[in-house]
Amino acid sequence: MRQRFVGAVSAGVLAATTGCASAPPPTVQTGPNAEITADGLHRVDNSVMALAWVKPDMDLRGYTKFMLDPVVVAYQRDPRGRRSGTAGGNQNFALSAEQMENFKSMFREAVVKALTENEGYDLVDAPAPDVLRITAELVDLVVRVPTERSGRDDTYARSYGEVTLLLELRDSQSGEIYARAADRRDPTSNPGGNSMREVSPTFVRADVQRLFEYWANHLRDSLDEIRTVEPQ
Repeated sequence: MRQRFVGAVSAGVLAATTGCASAPPPTVQTGPNAEITADGLHRVDNSVMALAWVKPDMDLRGYTKFMLDPVVVAYQRDPRGRRSGTAGGNQNFALSAEQMENFKSMFREAVVKALTENEGYDLVDAPAPDVLRITAELVDLVVRVPTERSGRDDTYARSYGEVTLLLELRDSQSGEIYARAADRRDPTSNPGGNSMREVSPTFVRADVQRLFEYWANHLRDSLDEIRTVEPQ
């Protein structure tokens, strides 16, 4: 079933590379036991994203431009405030309106930079036959550290929080779905480690920026890989 194309999708779409030579390569499920969504997407195994589905016979060679929908951010649960004497546990601190807009802007800027640099895609704001529509949502956001300091007390934590990226690629005119992916990550340097680190706006911004660039660069690599392959 279009083995050359499916192989390229497996290596590229929303997975790019596992980053480990010994890891099994991503593969698109086919056959009678394949996991297929209601809108016809096939599950990708061994993706660098936690979950990924693609349309096996899609052809992205004609897309040279992209639209990026407004970035949506949603908390995992209602935040209880921006200040507290302690951090961690099940608390979820609220971002200020300015912090929330910065969060959205950082992600958008990372995606736009990754897709447009080095003779990449053109960013446009209207549908057309050669325009791919990208929808990104940052959901289930958990902020484990206060976003405002109380007095002169420093805040230390092993983790700033977590967030899930939901990503969809569609034809900008027809709305036909080509790919969907989800990935949840902790932006903290050395997440899950035992060491406590001081939480500062500089550290947090740098770590969040690194995560957003990671996601954006994988998206660019994937699109470049797929756009060069002709379905068989």
